[in-house]
Amino acid sequence: MGKWYKDWFSSEFYTSVYAHRNDSDAKLLSDLILSKIELKKDDYILDAACGAGRYSKIFASLEFNVVGFDLSLALLNMAQNDNPHFNKNQFLINSDIRTTYFKKRFNLIINLFTSFGYFQSEKENFQFFENALGFLEKNGVVVFDYFNSSYIMKSLVPYSEKNVDGYLVKETRTTKDNRVIKNIDVTGNNSTLSFFESVALYDSHFLIDKFNLLGYNIIDVYGDYKGSPFNEDNSERIIIFMKKK
Repeated sequence: MGKWYKDWFSSEFYTSVYAHRNDSDAKLLSDLILSKIELKKDDYILDAACGAGRYSKIFASLEFNVVGFDLSLALLNMAQNDNPHFNKNQFLINSDIRTTYFKKRFNLIINLFTSFGYFQSEKENFQFFENALGFLEKNGVVVFDYFNSSYIMKSLVPYSEKNVDGYLVKETRTTKDNRVIKNIDVTGNNSTLSFFESVALYDSHFLIDKFNLLGYNIIDVYGDYKGSPFNEDNSERIIIFMKKK
């Protein structure tokens, strides 16, 4: 399948296709996080696979020190240009999540909007969380936001299309080999560009067991950005709060 995420996340169409994931969603989840854990101004937050920096921008505006990293230079440039706090209390790094490591310890580490499961092996997908034990403060918290695979499996929409900025976007979705695969065709200006996504499907029981094995205690599990209790059948998301043992 290759490194699909490099092509897709660097595409000019990526943020437009996911425009429905907007700042209001980010605000909801940020509010949930801040309502559940205690942070002091000047605490350090790590935004892992930060993308275009929606969450980094919110936390930086609240006077936390935020470090965001991502593999996509295109998305990091968007994050920098969209945030007045850049170079004041927000810092951005170009890095691969599998090999990212810090000497600095963080009070909060976030991995949000399914920025997870892109790699073929379980080891690679969980490598960051194994590494993060070394740069999480003693009482620090990790927040992990991922789709609920049980819900995805039963509610997957096989085909959809929409108009985005004058382009026709066609999306087909299927599951194969415990992965959800989306093919995206973008047509306009007499040409079609094709992209795809391939994300691993891990159910809630596996995730919780795996994080425990890695060395985390699970604090809370929610099913949406408003903080509703997680339900295996009906929750669209699984949002896990955890600390190291």
